[in-house]
Amino acid sequence: MYGQVKKFVEEGETLAIATIVSTLGSTPREVGAQMVVTASGEILGTVGGGCGEAEVIREAVQVIRSHRPALVKVELMDDIESDSPAVCGGILNVFVDPWWNDSDSALCGKLADELLRVRRDGAAAVLATVIKAENCGAAVPGEKCFIRDGAVKAGNINNGELLKAVIAEAEVRLKREECRQVALALPGTDGKADVFFQVIPAVRKVIIVGAGHLAIPLVKFAKTLGFHITVVDDRVMYANRNRFPDVDEILVGNMAETLRGIPITPQTYIVLITRGHQFDEPCLREVLHSPAKYIGMIGSRRRVKACFIRFVDGEGIPEELLKKVYAPIGLDIRAESPEEIALSIVAEMVKVRRGGTAQSLAVHDEKR
Repeated sequence: MYGQVKKFVEEGETLAIATIVSTLGSTPREVGAQMVVTASGEILGTVGGGCGEAEVIREAVQVIRSHRPALVKVELMDDIESDSPAVCGGILNVFVDPWWNDSDSALCGKLADELLRVRRDGAAAVLATVIKAENCGAAVPGEKCFIRDGAVKAGNINNGELLKAVIAEAEVRLKREECRQVALALPGTDGKADVFFQVIPAVRKVIIVGAGHLAIPLVKFAKTLGFHITVVDDRVMYANRNRFPDVDEILVGNMAETLRGIPITPQTYIVLITRGHQFDEPCLREVLHSPAKYIGMIGSRRRVKACFIRFVDGEGIPEELLKKVYAPIGLDIRAESPEEIALSIVAEMVKVRRGGTAQSLAVHDEKR
């Protein structure tokens, strides 16, 4: 979408970007969902469809004409017999923001460049937009800044105190991977502002250790969810492009040693599904102390408990450290086939990312 935005702006077309900044009740789209409306009538993306979206589009036309942003309240309260998606019963607050080629600052072009850059690099960033401002000097709705690596790369928020507050809050949103409208109070003043933080998380990576039958559907599900996928195995007859044409990386070699050479970040998910515990356990040792977001290991409850006892009693590994391991792997959906087990694993990864409460099979899940 941002590539198209850049193209429109460079061609001198004014457009409006509509972003859901808050919701109440049941809604068809989540906070952060966006739609682009151009002056020529082209529409990219959706904020939910139906009459509610039509209302946003009408407001977007006015925003394009006036070059002034607007906050639209969409009530999805159609009659229950209606066929419209607007029967969800909730409320959407949508900020409609004009983007155009401002010759004085070229801000929108710069922002589009930065957004494309982080997408290309797989990096994390935040686009903060002022929704409402009171007693913040000359600050007005629509002012924004793009923050990456703790620094402002582009923006037009000139109030120093507000900018400091925005940068600090952006770090909080990044850690939580949460798009949100936040009320900020400026220290030592009666100034306050509502700011929406559009979080672009770093690319999530999954390392699948073991290229057996289970890995095939697991790759398909993970790819659908947008993960960067690495498959690791010590058998070239399994770990190859014919078997896994869509993965980003295939590594063949001793699995534990190979894991040692892979960078692991808080955006990394590790799935240990090798052909036996004699391979799983050395791999687990390699990643236990890593900052990985998720570590899952396949195996029966009996085998997992025996492994953990060996780690604690024989190697002095803290029991608290083992509680970060989801083993047996997956959610409790009584999965049997490789496809069902793969589904339960990916669902558990989503649970960990989103902070869900679904029951895991893990021996420590009841203590999480």
